[in-house]
Amino acid sequence: MRAAMLIGLSLLAALAPEVSRSGESLSGRAVVIDGDTLNLRGKIIGLFGIAAPGPTQTCLDAGGRSYSCGTASSRALAAHLGTAIIACETREPDRHGRILATCRKGEEDLGAWLTLHGHAAADRRVSAAYVPDETMAWAKRRGLWAGAFDDPTIRQRDPYAATNRYVAAQPDAPASDVSATASTKR
Repeated sequence: MRAAMLIGLSLLAALAPEVSRSGESLSGRAVVIDGDTLNLRGKIIGLFGIAAPGPTQTCLDAGGRSYSCGTASSRALAAHLGTAIIACETREPDRHGRILATCRKGEEDLGAWLTLHGHAAADRRVSAAYVPDETMAWAKRRGLWAGAFDDPTIRQRDPYAATNRYVAAQPDAPASDVSATASTKR
């Protein structure tokens, strides 16, 4: 009986999908899904402690003109990463199917970089780590902070899957690939 139970548990473990455990390290070249989500070795990684505008979100620039801030955030992250190898220290999964992680390009924390340059907001609901970076971006009116935008920390997300489109992250994607949504002042 005990041997059959052990064999059964072994089969279940072998057939179960690979799941990252908190504290696991992953590294490799990443594909940007959106401004705070990466595909790293087939795993969907959400950058812990930040939130970027969604792929179709629009914002207002300093002149009050509408622009696709979700696409701008994704493209900024993709350009910053280039073909670099990144390393991520995983945490718990979120309710959207992403594995939350702190990711680095060399010694640089990607969440800090995105927040400092105004491409994402600090998500105070989960961490205060990026609030100083956000404050600096706000003070210098960088990125999102140059105009008006909807708070990305409360945006609705669809469940993520490894098969999501990567259009928003591609530098040569035409702007017509992204539909516009209304934006309000934050």
